[in-house]
Amino acid sequence: MKRTFIAIGVQIAIMVLVLVPPVITMLTGTTVYLETDKMDPRAIFRGHFAILGYIEAQDIITQEMARESRNTGKPVYVTFTTDRPAKFVDVGLEKPDLAPGQVCIIGRARGDSGWTRTPNGESMDSVDFPQIAQYFAPKKEAKDIEGMIGEDLLAVVKVTNGCKAVLKGLESR
Repeated sequence: MKRTFIAIGVQIAIMVLVLVPPVITMLTGTTVYLETDKMDPRAIFRGHFAILGYIEAQDIITQEMARESRNTGKPVYVTFTTDRPAKFVDVGLEKPDLAPGQVCIIGRARGDSGWTRTPNGESMDSVDFPQIAQYFAPKKEAKDIEGMIGEDLLAVVKVTNGCKAVLKGLESR
């Protein structure tokens, strides 16, 4: 009987430990408003949701930096302003020193596809933020959101000083 209570207690402790970091982020994080970008919202087995991409994370990382991130497993740190909507400041492979009015979000290089060439010939790619990429909603609301993404919709994101982000919700510009 005592072993059963210990086993149940350990399982409950693990569940609580998984839930604590996002709750702390929601309570203490800095709010940032990111402009959304249209992306394909299809997934058969995941329920109703909208997939979110972010305009200020498009074509910001060099091919060299993206390759290093993938080869070493290092995350990509993207710095934004806390303006509404947020503006891109910088990208790097090390956690940045933030100025007042700035936040950073941990992301990952999108991949070898979709390189864009800048006017000076540099190959650029985009960054994804897996932790804030999906917004779950009832079926009708998810459909309505899909239609608004990229036009007039801002993602309300809470961000910690450690660059961890939680999607709080979506709202009109």
